[in-house]
Amino acid sequence: MIRLRRALFLISAPIVYINFALPLRAEDIGASAIEIGVLFSLFTAAVFIIRPIAGVGLDYFGRRPFFILAALFYLGANVLYAVHDSIFGLYVARLCQGLGFAVLTIAAETMVADVSAPEDRAREMGANLASQARGAMAGGFFAFTLVGAAPDIAWPVSFSIFAALSVFAIVFIVRALPESRPARDEALNEIDAAKPNLHFLLLVVIFLASFASALVQPFYLVYMRSRFDVDMLALATAFLPLGIASAIFPRFLGKAADRGNRAVIVALGLSASAVLYASIAQLEHYYAVVGAFVAAAIGAMLMDVTKSAWIADKSTRNAAGRTFALAAFASGLGSIAGPLAGGLVYGKLGADALLYACAGVYAAAAIIALQLKKEGARP
Repeated sequence: MIRLRRALFLISAPIVYINFALPLRAEDIGASAIEIGVLFSLFTAAVFIIRPIAGVGLDYFGRRPFFILAALFYLGANVLYAVHDSIFGLYVARLCQGLGFAVLTIAAETMVADVSAPEDRAREMGANLASQARGAMAGGFFAFTLVGAAPDIAWPVSFSIFAALSVFAIVFIVRALPESRPARDEALNEIDAAKPNLHFLLLVVIFLASFASALVQPFYLVYMRSRFDVDMLALATAFLPLGIASAIFPRFLGKAADRGNRAVIVALGLSASAVLYASIAQLEHYYAVVGAFVAAAIGAMLMDVTKSAWIADKSTRNAAGRTFALAAFASGLGSIAGPLAGGLVYGKLGADALLYACAGVYAAAAIIALQLKKEGARP
C-alpha cells in the first residue's frame, strides 16, 4: 500500500494547478469561452468512456499494467502542456489527462480492494485520496510559488517538472509496485461469467451524490466572487482549507467508517453535506461560507471513502475491475449531467436556488442509502 500511495503522490502533482490555471492559460492563448468549455468536456468524456473499458481490462490482464498505462498518459499530458501553446495542443493534453485519470483511479481502487481486509477498506481508500491530495497540494504550492516569482515561465517550467515527476513515478512503479490481483487459475470463461454485484439503488445513490457535487463545483468561485466581491488572491485562499482537509481527513474518516454499516455511514456523510449546503445562503461572512463549503466537502469525503469500501465488499476477484467500472459509470453520468443542470438553475433561478437544489439532491441520496442497510452490512 505504501508503494501505491507514493506513486499516487507523484502522479497527482499537477492536479490543483491544472484545475485553477488551465482556463486562464487557454484564455491567454486566445481560446474562446466555447473552446474553454470543450477542454473540460474532453476530460469528462474521456473518463466516462474509458473507465468501463479499463474495468474489463483490469479483470483480464491485471492491475499493474493499467497503473503503468495511467502514469504514461499523465506523462504525455504534462509534456504536451509544457511544450504546446495552441488550443489544439491543450485539447490533446487534456484528453491524455482524462485518460490517465480514468485508468488511474479505477486501478488504484481495485488494487486496494484486492489486498485490504473488509474491516480496513474504507481507511485504505481514504489513504489513497489523502495521498493524491497531498501530491496535488505540493505540486500546486510549487507552481503557484513559481507564478509569483516568474509568471512568464511558470506554466512551461511547472509542467516540465511535473513531467519529470511522472517519469520518476513510472520507473518507481515498474521497479517497486507489484501486481495485486491474485494468481489466476480459472478458465477465461469463468471470468466471463463473473458479473458485477451492485444493488441498483446503490448505483442511484452514487449517481445522485456525483450529480449533487457537480451541480455546485463549477460555480463555486463564481459564486464567491459575485457574492463577496473579493480578488483572485482571496479566492485562491478559499481553496487552501479544502486542500488541507483533503490531505488530512480521508484516512481518519475511513477509519471511522470501517466501524459501522456502510449504508448508514454513506447516509450520514450525504446528510451532513445536505444540511451544510442548505445553510450557506444564510451565512453572512466570507470565511463562514468557506468553512461551510469545506465541511460539506468533508461530508462528501466520508461518503466517498465508505462508498468505495462498499463497492470493494461487493466485488469478487473475477469481477472487481468491472464492479468499480460500473460504479464509475454511474458517477460519470452524474458528473456530466450536474454541470448542465447547475448552469440552468444558476442562470434561471440564482445561486441560492442552486445551493438548495444541491442540498435536496444530497438529502434524497441519503434517504435512498438508508434503504440499503441490509446491503450495507460489512462482510
